[in-house]
Amino acid sequence: MDCPGKEGTGGRKRNFTLLRNKLYLGQRRRTEPVVESTTTAGDHGNLRRSQSDRTEYSQKLQEKMAPQAVSSTPAAPLQEDKEEEEEEVRRRMMARRVKIIAELLQTEKDYISDLDLCIKEVIQPLRNMQIARFDVDGLFSNVELVHQLSAKLLSLLEEATTDVEPPMQIIGIYTNYC
Repeated sequence: MDCPGKEGTGGRKRNFTLLRNKLYLGQRRRTEPVVESTTTAGDHGNLRRSQSDRTEYSQKLQEKMAPQAVSSTPAAPLQEDKEEEEEEVRRRMMARRVKIIAELLQTEKDYISDLDLCIKEVIQPLRNMQIARFDVDGLFSNVELVHQLSAKLLSLLEEATTDVEPPMQIIGIYTNYC
């Protein structure tokens, strides 16, 4: 059975042009391999790399070897790199902390604003209506207390975070909410 692109049983030669599209899936090599056309019974064709392939391979090899050469330098530059990395970590942590504190303050301000709206637009009108069998004070018993506590928390947070360098800010633990 002779297939196109193959020769006899002793020395097979594949038709690389047919396989290339399947093997590289749309990627083309920059340089084509050079296949010697002479084939003998025990020889499957010698594959030689072109000069550009050798150059590209040696460049990649040098790039891979370069980081190992840097790591064999004295410990002083490594110490400096480590200190710079630690400083960068501290800066990122401080930036994150500032964002978290700002978000906490804004969230508390929004919460107090929502409680104000609830008290003025819902609780006060319901109290003024004096609906029979409707216990407004029982239903909304802690809203004013929560509002006062949240306002105090906001003032303490603002006091703790103003005019102080970020590492020196101290915010106490808030444990008693209701």
